[in-house]
Amino acid sequence: ATPSLSVRRGIIPTTASTSHRRGRGVSRIPRASTSPATFADVDRATDDDDDDDESRRREQIHRELSAPPAWAAVSDNPPLRGNFAPVVGECTLDDLVVDGVLPPGLDGVYLRNGPNPAHEPMLGARRYHWFDGDGMVHWIRLNNSSDDDTCSNGTASYGRRYVRTRGFAQEEKCGRALYTGLRDINPIWSVLVPRLIAKLARWRDPDSPFWVIQSKNTANNGVKYHAGRLLATYESGSAYELELGPDLKTLGLCDFRGTLTTKDYWLDNMTAHGKTDPNTGEMVYIGYNLIDVNGDGVTDVTVGVIGADGERIHRTTVPVARPSMQHDVGITATRTVLLDAPLVFDLTRVMEGGLPFGFEGDQTARIGVMPRFGEGAEDVVWIDTGEPCFCYHVVNCFDDPDANNRVVVDVCKADATNALGMAKGFEGGVSGYGDDVSFFNADAVGTNDFGFAGEYTSNHPNAVGHGRDVATLWRWVVDVDSKELVSSERMCAQPSDFPCVNPRKVGLPHHFCYTVAYKPGTEPVDRMDVPSFDRVLKHDLRRGRVHEFALGEGRACGDIVFVPNSLEKSQSENNDDEDDGHLLVLTHVLAEDRAELLVLGKDERTGGLARIATVRVPVRVPFGFHNEYVPGSELRGIW
Repeated sequence: ATPSLSVRRGIIPTTASTSHRRGRGVSRIPRASTSPATFADVDRATDDDDDDDESRRREQIHRELSAPPAWAAVSDNPPLRGNFAPVVGECTLDDLVVDGVLPPGLDGVYLRNGPNPAHEPMLGARRYHWFDGDGMVHWIRLNNSSDDDTCSNGTASYGRRYVRTRGFAQEEKCGRALYTGLRDINPIWSVLVPRLIAKLARWRDPDSPFWVIQSKNTANNGVKYHAGRLLATYESGSAYELELGPDLKTLGLCDFRGTLTTKDYWLDNMTAHGKTDPNTGEMVYIGYNLIDVNGDGVTDVTVGVIGADGERIHRTTVPVARPSMQHDVGITATRTVLLDAPLVFDLTRVMEGGLPFGFEGDQTARIGVMPRFGEGAEDVVWIDTGEPCFCYHVVNCFDDPDANNRVVVDVCKADATNALGMAKGFEGGVSGYGDDVSFFNADAVGTNDFGFAGEYTSNHPNAVGHGRDVATLWRWVVDVDSKELVSSERMCAQPSDFPCVNPRKVGLPHHFCYTVAYKPGTEPVDRMDVPSFDRVLKHDLRRGRVHEFALGEGRACGDIVFVPNSLEKSQSENNDDEDDGHLLVLTHVLAEDRAELLVLGKDERTGGLARIATVRVPVRVPFGFHNEYVPGSELRGIW
């Protein structure tokens, strides 16, 4: 099958997009433009004699859809180069090529959120940080049934859409960037004042908390489906709701059926990793406040619960003794698990134009455990691990079946992090910004704070040992009665991250989990280095085995998601079918400016992973953040 095209009018500052309808109709062919898309309508030829011309035309469109905007193409800024570079405009590609056969149970849509700046940054491309880009959700609709005998191996389509946040809409209207990014969060009054006025104009429901003014809620970090709502989330803002369907229309802020108040919007945010209880249908989320309002060094973390009906049914704030970044949260069947690690925000340094975070290696990580419907400081129990480390991602947590006072916490643990260049120290050489070896400016960061991680990891008894920002599968067991760490154990020799489990095992004892392994030689050295992942690992925790699936040369991946075949079987705690399902892996084919969605299943011979099908996406999908899968039962009559 040849992919058909429908490229939608989007915010396209420098390059045009195309629109194509299946069958005889109209194609919209781009003209060069320096403003939002300008099109010329051209009749589409469909005669057999023109097949070669049509093929060449499609290849040209695919190249245009894969190319970065002109302002990014000439930049030497690392997060604008290679497959980090943004793409231009929105599109839909139908009739994708499927190699192999999509499994019978795989009927749904895969979604992946990530940054894709629609405009050149206000202060120039060199000031762009990867986290700044506008949220763009890429989707692949999978269907294993078809009335067409020629598609007996299944059908697939691809699309990409911007999350049209308020900041996005303002910039789209003006045709230029109006907000600064993470490299410039120190006050720039000519920017801050008009953005504050715009924020106050929506005082009843701002889309970011009180401490976010000059930068915008990009909704680029997570994508989560819960209670019939598709959410796009951002670390420093409220969740946006997207209409489920190929257009992914942005509906606005999600108020969870009217249960959020003005106070919630001003004080709270929602991180990427809400956890859904498979038995109750409740989703637990967190948001962290980085500003010490009272001047006593104490900030707080909001813990909320969204019921199975989509209404918020619980909210509390947990005091934290330092303004730490908490990207993920864990749940058990009865408890919420927080991770307070020493990646600490420093407002004074920000006001001086310096880095917002510092990894404080003389401090240690703490695990907070509280009842799901507990109340803040009264019910949370903090257990000190005694380990200076950081965990971006929780694998899974569960109550110990043999001792209810114990909680098992599986994470991907690294010895330290520089938060992709946002934390002081770790310079260790060229930063990727020419002679500027600092992230903001040399005076604010200091020039003698090099090699910080190596100073303590070598003599730390529970160190991962791979340097900063290289994690591995780790298990902590804590006793909530004695408030002690029972054990701390490495679970895999290979470093890896971006974990997932069968969604029917979230908060329950699990035998299997899945991660992606770092490509050797891509471990971070310079300030803005991001490692590459080129293998998928299946961890059999019961037998202590690790199965590896290599993506192949020139390929890389990120976040992964497991789709169970049978929800009923997977829900039982004592069964041998927990790995009965398929792993979806968005794979970037770097040299060819295209992508593939790998469908991996259980290798019945080895117990590992085997390729079942590959969906070919003929355009480049930039690196991004987190993903989600929505089953076909939620898409009937919609998609």
